[in-house]
This record gives sequence, structure tokens and C-alpha cells, in this order.
Amino acid sequence: MEFNLPTTKEEMYNILNDLFYYYRVRREGYEEINLVELDLPRLEIKEMNDVTFVQKAKELLKSQHEREILEYESNISSQILELEKKAMLIEQNAIEEIEKIKTLYSESVKKVENQVVKAGLFNSTIIVDKTVALEDSLNDKIARITQNKNEQLASLNSKIYALEQQLSNSETYYTSVHQYEIDKKIVELQDEYSKLVVDTFKYNNSLEEKEQRYSNTIKETKASLHLRFLDIRSGQFTKDQLVEMGYYTDVLRCVRGYYDTLPADEAYRDMHAEGKLSIYLDDYYDTTIYAYKLAAGF
Repeated sequence: MEFNLPTTKEEMYNILNDLFYYYRVRREGYEEINLVELDLPRLEIKEMNDVTFVQKAKELLKSQHEREILEYESNISSQILELEKKAMLIEQNAIEEIEKIKTLYSESVKKVENQVVKAGLFNSTIIVDKTVALEDSLNDKIARITQNKNEQLASLNSKIYALEQQLSNSETYYTSVHQYEIDKKIVELQDEYSKLVVDTFKYNNSLEEKEQRYSNTIKETKASLHLRFLDIRSGQFTKDQLVEMGYYTDVLRCVRGYYDTLPADEAYRDMHAEGKLSIYLDDYYDTTIYAYKLAAGF
């Protein structure tokens, strides 16, 4: 087919339309193209209720609460251990002090006996009186030491008992504090869940809108294709037939006739944007773009 090389894009498309009609148009039935509807996956959230909120809050705070109780019990146990050590020390000191007093008592009795012997007073009541006096003094000191020890031990045992009560009630001690934290966490979880429900609804709703827009596009595309067919009512020759008829030679000459007037990089970008040229060029569309891409040095 004879034609002058185009100097504008409009002229190029006019010539391409003429070439398309000249080489390819024939009467044939229309077969509708099957375009698949868009089906996007929806977000799903696990339904929560009062029971699950409580369970979740307790689960999240469990390790923290157990750690607090363990630290509390460890601190009390350390205090009890220190008091028990102190009690043992008091007991030991009292025993040692009493032993020292008894030793001094024995030594004093021997001195009295030696003095009496030296004085030759074997049957004197002096030794008995002094021994009795020493023994009374010994018993008095032992009694004071024992009383002081018992008073200190009683005070320590009272403190130990109080700490042991705290230890046995450690979980009860934290009940109100932990319940407050659990209640606070439940409110946080409920707020987060409410926000998640709203966000999920908005997201899923946006998918429905996208699917509807895509469905409308499919309808428009099908209608456009049908109208185009009715417009040109083209049949489909084989590629070899079109090559033999000279269709691709004329189409390439027309397209290159226009794009060769442009710089290679501009030609590449413009042709890349003109996807509808593939209707006329078929497989030669990609090879032609690639040629301009090489020429542009991309």
C-alpha cells in the first residue's frame, strides 16, 4: 500500500488505521473475551468478648505479676534468714557468757577454799558462807543473761512470725494492686480491639470499592472491544500471511517514519507510553521499542 511517511502522531495513527483496514479487515463472528473479576482477600479478626479480654489481660501480665511476687517473697525470706542468724548468735553469745561466768565461779570457789586451808580453818563456816554467796551471784548473773536473751529472742521471734505471715499471704498482698493493673489492661485491649474493628471494616470496604471499580472497568473494556470489533469487523490472518502480504513491512515503515524524526530517548519513552501500537505491530512492538532503547543507550 502506498502512503507518505507521517510527520505527526495523528498522521501516523491515521495511516495505521488505513493499513489495518487494508490488510486485515474481513467479516467474522465476535467471540467475547473472558476477563476475570477481581477477588481480593479480606482481613479477618478474632471475635473478643469480656471473658477473652480478661484472659488476655491476665496472660499478658502473668509473668510480671509472678516476678513481683517472687521478688517480694525473696525479700521477706532474706529478712527472716537474717533474723534467724541473729537469734542463733544471741543464743550462742548467752551460752558462751554463762560458761565464762561458771568458769569464774569455779575459780573463785577454789580461791576461797585455798585461803581457808592456809588459815587452818577447816571446819569454819566461812567457806560455806562465801561459797553460797558466790553461787548466789552466779545464779543471779545467769538469770539476767537468760532473761536478756529470752527478751531479745522473743522480740526476734515476733518479727519472724510477722514476716512469715506476710510470706504466706504474699499473693493476697498483691491482689488489689494486680487487679487494678488487670482492669487497666482490659480497657487498653478493648480500645485496641475497637480500633482494629473500625480499621478492618474500612479496609474491607475499600476492597469492595476496588472490586466494584474493577468490575466496571471489565464491563467497559468488553463493551469497548465489542464496539471496536463492530467498527472494524476484522478477521485474523496468520502472521505468515500478514508478512507475505507486506502488512508488517508497511506498518513498521509507518511507525519508524514518525519516530525516527524524534531523538532516540524521546522516541523510546513516547512509544513505550503508546501501548495501543501493539494492536498494529503485534510481536514487532517489543522489538521496535527495544531498538530505540538501545539507540538511546538505556
